[in-house]
Amino acid sequence: MDFNVLSTQNWNRMFNVWIEDIQVIALPAAITPFALRGSLLPKVRTFARYASGIVVLLFALHCSSPQTSVGAARTPALPPGLPPTGFPDDTPEARHVYTESGLASWYGGDGDGFAGGITANGEIYDPSALTCAHRTLPFGARVEVENLANGKRQVLRVNDRGPFIRGRIIDVSQQAAQDLGMTRNGVVNVRLRTVDAKGAPAPVDPAALKGNPYTIQVAALANPARAERLSEELRTAFGPVTCQEAKGPGGVTVQRIRVGTYPRLEEAQEATERIAKFCKDRGLEYFIVRKR
Repeated sequence: MDFNVLSTQNWNRMFNVWIEDIQVIALPAAITPFALRGSLLPKVRTFARYASGIVVLLFALHCSSPQTSVGAARTPALPPGLPPTGFPDDTPEARHVYTESGLASWYGGDGDGFAGGITANGEIYDPSALTCAHRTLPFGARVEVENLANGKRQVLRVNDRGPFIRGRIIDVSQQAAQDLGMTRNGVVNVRLRTVDAKGAPAPVDPAALKGNPYTIQVAALANPARAERLSEELRTAFGPVTCQEAKGPGGVTVQRIRVGTYPRLEEAQEATERIAKFCKDRGLEYFIVRKR
């Protein structure tokens, strides 16, 4: 006969067998007659019936209760079915919201020479404005920058190009750095995404990117003779080279040397690999940027 775990009678029989085994095996022979005369065994058997009922009840409750995992009680940061961008997966918006994580720095403080200079889009740089520099996002795009160390966020407008230091993804204004709590550290880990004027996640406007291809910045040199020499070498090997005058750290005027015009990011990445091999061991930094 099969053993039914929900049957009280089966559990009673099981406990009786256990108790009899205990009587025969575990109890010393000297106290067995006393146990029988004192009616100890019937009491134990009575207790066993109650115990079996409790075991069956606990077993039934365990089997009927819903099973949960460790993470089941966690509250999702976004409604179910939404990706980190905040848009459903099958919408065009979800495919075009720009997100990025990395290091942020800031510029425009006392003595660095950037205040009052001309930004890449032609504006006068104002350290008190909520603006930023990014290498590829279109001018006028808004990005929400979150300081991952303290959770502070700020929405900034792109009006400049940079940063041109390996590993950094965005340069923010002095005011933005104060709002994000990063002036003391100078460089912090951030996460950014493109947003609209109200701060909601938004895709990059395709019209803002149209007619603005990629190019590769190979160097930013303060020495005019060195800049001209490198430009000629790159022109011979890779074709058209442009030089853009800009202010570097400390207000020093530099020539930003850029190679090529690439409609697609993949093409610019392939060209960067070729340029890196050509300029090997020169200590140069290569960055993919927009033409404007």
